Amino acid sequence: MGVLVLASMVMIACKKDEDEEEPPILVEDGFYIKGEVTPFEKLDIKGTLEAGINEVGQEARTGMYEKYITIKKGDAGFNIVQVAGKTLTNWGPANVQEVATNGENEQPDITIQTGDLGTSGVFKVNADGLYHVIIDIQSKKFVIAPVPYWAIIGGATEAGWSDTPMDLVGGFNLEKMTWKGEGIVLRTGDFKFRYGGGWKLEIVGDEVKANTNYGGEVSGTLPNLTTTLVPGGPNYALNKDQEGVYTIQMEWTLNDGYKASLTKTEDVVPLDYPEELFMIGDGVGDWDWNNTDLPMIPVHSHTNLFWKIVWMNAEGGFKFAPQKEWAGDFGKTGDATNGIYAKGGDNIPVPGEAGYYMVVVNFETEQIAIVDPQVYLMGQAIGGWDTADPEGLFNVDNDNEVITMTKTLNAASANDGGLRMYAWFTAADWMSDWWQSEFIILDNKIEFRGKGDDQERVEISAGTYKIDLNFKTGAGSITAQ
Repeated sequence: MGVLVLASMVMIACKKDEDEEEPPILVEDGFYIKGEVTPFEKLDIKGTLEAGINEVGQEARTGMYEKYITIKKGDAGFNIVQVAGKTLTNWGPANVQEVATNGENEQPDITIQTGDLGTSGVFKVNADGLYHVIIDIQSKKFVIAPVPYWAIIGGATEAGWSDTPMDLVGGFNLEKMTWKGEGIVLRTGDFKFRYGGGWKLEIVGDEVKANTNYGGEVSGTLPNLTTTLVPGGPNYALNKDQEGVYTIQMEWTLNDGYKASLTKTEDVVPLDYPEELFMIGDGVGDWDWNNTDLPMIPVHSHTNLFWKIVWMNAEGGFKFAPQKEWAGDFGKTGDATNGIYAKGGDNIPVPGEAGYYMVVVNFETEQIAIVDPQVYLMGQAIGGWDTADPEGLFNVDNDNEVITMTKTLNAASANDGGLRMYAWFTAADWMSDWWQSEFIILDNKIEFRGKGDDQERVEISAGTYKIDLNFKTGAGSITAQ
């Protein structure tokens, strides 16, 4: 009897130990990062991957998930665990490729891991760091991207739409990573945050992409401002009252994810650029403000720049004013060098041959350029997004007073950007991005983007088209041939 009692006690103890090895699942359904090389050796609500936003269309995609997370180098690796009720699925790599993006297609210039998802093995990284982990269950694809640095970028910065990087403060830490930039001058304009010099990561070619940038809204009271952090969100807007020298910080913590802060440390001398600019003169019309209505187009993100494609007569001259009246008007001084005059008080003579010319005024350098116009198509319609692609160049037909193109084009939908056009300027490095001098044809009119957000998309099916732009009348047409 004693032996039987002892045996029953051993069996009960074993049953209890087995129950302790399989505790109930205490997290909600979802996808979790778990592994010895991460902050989470067990399932933890803080390790949840968030629903992903497909950069193509900036819409939520079913089955796409992403998370920024610190990871250590190590053979133990990690898994992405899918919890569905009492069912656990351990996702790992079925295969892995290391791909150097080289900054192509607006991706960060980094080396990523990518491949197919499987249900065995573990993910590993080559160095301790903060990583952007993305999975797409529909396509069974994954991407693991290192975050080498964060940067602020935009027209509000002195570097314009080139990165102003923030430095990593301290070394690697599993629970907190901080990037900081000091002495950064911000002016009226817009900006965003991005990592690695890119805007997106390709998960499934041109179909599924993850945002590598944040936008949103600025809030707070000076000297301390904060921002919302929306993946792929709208540009942040900084107004004139907020101009200054800033310390900018991007901080990631295990508990709260990312936070961004801007602390103003000094004032800056305000730049007095006009909000509007108008042309007048017998070289472009006449000298009567009641008759001549030629507003210049502001260059997006560059408060110092205005541009216009304008018809010039064979004789005459012109000047500028910040309103349609004689106050604050100006012209040039001296002779032009490569079509560029210094700003002054004399009338600017027309080049001497009637036709279209592009005029650019730069208040920062106090210069005025008069050059031959360059107008391009951009995007899927011509099969690429390279600036000044010869495949997208329009012809200047001064005999018929149009800038025109007849060409076989690809289909262009709203999702891939539609049919987009822009004026380009190469006489000096004043302009930084094509979309800052963008326009479209809408309801048979040329509609300029100016300082505004993305314009309504114009869609076309594949085929041959004739596109005419009349900058004298403002008329535009897209005609299938």
